[in-house]
Amino acid sequence: MKRNLMLAITLCLCGTSVFAQPRSASEPRKLIEHSVGLMAPVWSPDGSRIAVTTDNYTGILVANANGSNLKCVTNESGAGYKMKWSDDGTQILGRTNVLENNRVLHEIKKWDVATGKADILVGKSRNIKGTPTWKSVKTASTINKTGVYELMVNDPVKATSKIASLNKYSGKMIINPALSPDGSKVAFQIPGHGMWICDSNGGNLKNIGKGSNPQWLPDNESIIYTLVSDDGSNFTASDIYSMNVNSGKKYLLTQNTDLIPLTPSVSPDGQKVAFENAIDASIYVINLKY
Repeated sequence: MKRNLMLAITLCLCGTSVFAQPRSASEPRKLIEHSVGLMAPVWSPDGSRIAVTTDNYTGILVANANGSNLKCVTNESGAGYKMKWSDDGTQILGRTNVLENNRVLHEIKKWDVATGKADILVGKSRNIKGTPTWKSVKTASTINKTGVYELMVNDPVKATSKIASLNKYSGKMIINPALSPDGSKVAFQIPGHGMWICDSNGGNLKNIGKGSNPQWLPDNESIIYTLVSDDGSNFTASDIYSMNVNSGKKYLLTQNTDLIPLTPSVSPDGQKVAFENAIDASIYVINLKY
């Protein structure tokens, strides 16, 4: 009897992470639409607002979490690419594109969400290779490249040659790196070689299969990602999945829809996933259950 009781307790404890893996709790519903197509949603740290951008990552717009009160923060070219909220949710960091003498230069700026006021953190340069993070913006003119995640973000082309565990893929670009909430792991893509995870120091490298845009859930062991098909020029199909990166167990979250979901974004509390729909260029959301 005692042995059976201990076995039952052990199974419950071992099954906690499996049962905690999210599944869809609702059909996708349209959250934000606009006369100009919207894409790449990003939740604010407290989950009360959501930032989006338009075609070619032009501009940044912010709405309430329920989709109301959409307003423009900036309309600068490139500003929405990999944009990042400040911890207090008052500012957004981004990298703009500036055309000068037929050359594209970049600036790193931060915008006040309430007023739209911009501050230049790194002036026009051709030497900004990746996208900024709040940690990496050291001064108004330098970028501090430290740690595996920062290296992947700031130097995506050379990261594979600078991270020992990735030397086999030296010369391949790393895209869509995502740091787990506790900072212990990084999920990322190597085009043509699927999705990967590793420890924040580059150790314990593991291939986790095909997929795009991995995004961590609050449990630090599950991700949301998309599995996309295309015909060489257009997206033809896509679905959102959840996966426990330890067990490999995964669930389809977008069943029986005619949407083509891209760039999923997990709310800070892990209860919702926002995404763009490639068909109508609007932002949708699904609820999760555990």
